[in-house]
Amino acid sequence: MPIEFEFTPDQVAFRAAVRSFAQREIGPIVAEMDEREEFPTATVRRMQSEGYFGVPVPEEFGGLGLGKVGYCILLEEMGQVDASHAAIVGAHTSLGTTPLLYYGTAEQKRRWLGPAARGESLLAFSLTEPGSGSDSGAVHTVAEAKGERFELTGTKIYVTNGREADTVVLLAANDLKLGPNGGVTAFLLDRGTPGFSVGRCEKKMGLHGTSTAELILDHVDVGPENILGEVGKGFIVAMTALDVGRVSLAAASLGGMEAALDSALEFSKNRTQFGLPISEFEAIQFKLADIGMHVHALRYLVYHAAASQDRLGNDPKAWSRLDRMNKTRESAVVKCLASEWAADAIDEALQIHGGLGYIRGTPIERAYRDARISEIFEGTNEIQRLVVSRDLIARGR
Repeated sequence: MPIEFEFTPDQVAFRAAVRSFAQREIGPIVAEMDEREEFPTATVRRMQSEGYFGVPVPEEFGGLGLGKVGYCILLEEMGQVDASHAAIVGAHTSLGTTPLLYYGTAEQKRRWLGPAARGESLLAFSLTEPGSGSDSGAVHTVAEAKGERFELTGTKIYVTNGREADTVVLLAANDLKLGPNGGVTAFLLDRGTPGFSVGRCEKKMGLHGTSTAELILDHVDVGPENILGEVGKGFIVAMTALDVGRVSLAAASLGGMEAALDSALEFSKNRTQFGLPISEFEAIQFKLADIGMHVHALRYLVYHAAASQDRLGNDPKAWSRLDRMNKTRESAVVKCLASEWAADAIDEALQIHGGLGYIRGTPIERAYRDARISEIFEGTNEIQRLVVSRDLIARGR
């Protein structure tokens, strides 16, 4: 298993460009966006024009062709400035463009992947329902066969980008009795399709710049051109995309940890108590050390996982069974550790800030609220532990 990793000159330059963009364009609007709980349309459009919504997509399909490593660089830098922008990009890219890239037909890539990668459309992904979350195979939105066509009926919830998306990758049950093993199909559903509408948008603890929407399907008619992958193989489509999403989520968590560490370092050097900067006290030094050690370790975990996915390529048919198992286990490990380490790091950074850290509207307070969801979405950490433990029992370490 390769351990050595070094960024290329192009990747270093890309990081510098993203960092400059995020600090210049996103940083100044984050506080107001969070307070108003508004989707940041203007900055999203600027990000689209920069190509940031197609970073891992090959150039032949309209993307930047920077792979999963480049994509994690983007999410890490976005995560340092604002978690909402990172989540918007992640929902579009990991869960929208990835399944299209892996499983789309040539025509689907032309019709949906190209515009999404070029920043001309926004994607979302919809799996969760009122009765299914961690039990992601228990899909009850019905896809009733009508000859070669399907009629979709049901309700989906907690869809990031759901209100703004032009197209949704949506999972529905073609056979409720079969469940995930042959009974779930992935569909591509465009906004404006008759019978398809957006319901309520949730008020959330954090990620105030994102929409978290309910989608309502009332006898929505779709044709075979809207089926992504094969009928009955939608669960595989979804899980393959989530393996990418979990690693990129970890990259955004890494960015959040780095921002928290920077803030805690600066505050501790300037905050004086008992005649000394609080950075001189061992209790504070140990907190800083713990955050710094986790940042160091997570950086290696994230980019090792991203580089491993790049080596696999973008054709799931070429992957061995062992490749799939290793990829799934590693993404579960990275996502679980990153989300929990980030939560701990931000909590400790807030503690270093003392009372100021508890004041509404400060960056560390916002980071505290934003970070909590990472232990829940893209598969709860309890599910990640199930994935890892079952694989360990089956294959050993």
